[in-house]
Amino acid sequence: MRFNLEGLEVFFPYDRIYLEQYQYMRSIKQTLDAGGHCLLEMPTGTGKTVCLLSLITSYQLAHPNCGKLVYCTRTVPEMNSVMEELGTVFSYRSEQLRLDREAAAAADASNTQQAEDVTMMDVEESAKSSTTNNNTEHQQEVRKRKRIYGPKKNGQKENMGPIPHDGGAGGSGALALCLSSRRNMCIHERVLRESDREGIDAACRSMTAPWALERAKTDQTVETCQYFDGFQAAGEATSMPSGVYDLEELKKWGKGKNWCPYYLTRQAINHATVLVFNYQYMLDPKVAKMVSKELESESIIVFDEAHNIDSVCIEALSVTVNDRNLDQATRSLGRLSSEVSRMKASDSERLQREY
Repeated sequence: MRFNLEGLEVFFPYDRIYLEQYQYMRSIKQTLDAGGHCLLEMPTGTGKTVCLLSLITSYQLAHPNCGKLVYCTRTVPEMNSVMEELGTVFSYRSEQLRLDREAAAAADASNTQQAEDVTMMDVEESAKSSTTNNNTEHQQEVRKRKRIYGPKKNGQKENMGPIPHDGGAGGSGALALCLSSRRNMCIHERVLRESDREGIDAACRSMTAPWALERAKTDQTVETCQYFDGFQAAGEATSMPSGVYDLEELKKWGKGKNWCPYYLTRQAINHATVLVFNYQYMLDPKVAKMVSKELESESIIVFDEAHNIDSVCIEALSVTVNDRNLDQATRSLGRLSSEVSRMKASDSERLQREY
């Protein structure tokens, strides 16, 4: 359904809306209009995600300069769920905008034809009748429209991946991406054999780090990642068409292009309309400085399940120290002290010889 919310046309992909959902979206819109912050709570199972996505993406359509939507989740399943819901919202909006264009074109054609057949005295009355008829036909077509949301018969998700038709995703050429760790985005077979995240990160860096690429130029035994090499070789051509890409679609797209989906997404986030990623990319300083620092200051930031923020911050900003760490630090300090003493003695001896 489409409805007007305090002057904003909202595209909501279901036939009915609860009063609580309407109030929820109204609060979000008032916050966006004020340019401030808000804390909203709504019971589980009442459609918070679709309300957020419908309202904010409609707001973006009406206000192109409001910045991208950054949706922070806690787990990968939640991320995929958000992307699937976003695909539904964009598909509905794209369909509605297409019907609007067709209705406008039909109205223009009808008015042109009638203007040739009727006298000038009848033009005004005829135009009113034509507009009424076209609006009625448009409403009937909307009611008869068959919903295409949900999984395809072959198991693939609808409304995911590149969407080149009907003006692109959402009817406005939107680009929606999700970003996760290398473990969830890597497509290199050897790297994926590693059992944990640290192993995957280390294996990836050993094939993509600048020093590894430099060594590979002179040493044929040094293995590099074919997908990272393909991504770098493509250069500025590594753009992504309008669409909604969850993790599986990103990996499928990367494999088809022979590009690394992890680095491709990190490059493409600056062009995204909607970005979905984990809390850490916004809250953990070590990670945020690589990703979130390039986001526009006007971006709309949403923390889903925000009661988890405190535990995420504690985890990100805490350091665990054990006896082994302390022993290693002590030995390192001893070596550093010895090296400083040696350099002082060497410098002193050299000065004595020179002067």
